[in-house]
Amino acid sequence: MVDYIRQLPKALWEQIRPIFHKAYPNEAVVAVYGDTFVQLENISPKPMFYFQLRPEDEARILTDKPDLLLHSHPHGKSDASDEDSAQQIATGINWGIVAVVGNAIGDVYSVAYPECWGDGLDILPLVGRSFKWGIRDCWTLARDYYRLEGFQLQNVPRAADPAKYPQGHPQSDPFTYWPPKVGFKPVRPHERKVGDFVVMNLRSSRPNHCAVYLGESRYLTQFTDRYSEEWQVKNEQSLIEQWSFEFYRLPERKRTSK
Repeated sequence: MVDYIRQLPKALWEQIRPIFHKAYPNEAVVAVYGDTFVQLENISPKPMFYFQLRPEDEARILTDKPDLLLHSHPHGKSDASDEDSAQQIATGINWGIVAVVGNAIGDVYSVAYPECWGDGLDILPLVGRSFKWGIRDCWTLARDYYRLEGFQLQNVPRAADPAKYPQGHPQSDPFTYWPPKVGFKPVRPHERKVGDFVVMNLRSSRPNHCAVYLGESRYLTQFTDRYSEEWQVKNEQSLIEQWSFEFYRLPERKRTSK
């Protein structure tokens, strides 16, 4: 199991934590700069469901970017929403989500250490990560693999429920839309090589999962609610057909370093 409590010092977190406790049942927002922090006002008309910053605060964090931008989820879940995912990418700031659990009369039971993500944070070990949608999922794992290989791939917004998007929208079929957009070129299954990207249909009529081919029937993958692993596939050819594996490769010219 991988330890994630390393992006925010525990001593600093203990100073910040009461802000989220006090704000419940509303979302709170905190910008962290080194060993200091600033609480930002949430002016959302529906502060229990999402946050909105004052224009001057938004301008500030985009001009003087914090090391970490934290906000709370009063419903007790730290998964990144589609909006969280899109906004984190748009701002280029490391984000963190604080899950707060409480009741309808305002009692708070727990304020969890934040789940943090962003390119400014260390890349976690590829094997042994716990799953967290939008933060540590299959696309994160594949992208981190390529980052370690010297390819700086564009991150992409997540779609927890592609069915809610209209047909033709990128998020209505993200695992078909995004691979070519970030630079992958399709290859035939029998031409696959170590390091190729693969999308597949897991109990679905369309692609909904990705992995990296490691050779000899092994795949680097992060299945939902499981630790990331090197998955040894039995009857590989049969599974390629059954799950409609589609393989892609990055052109060498896209490598930025190694």
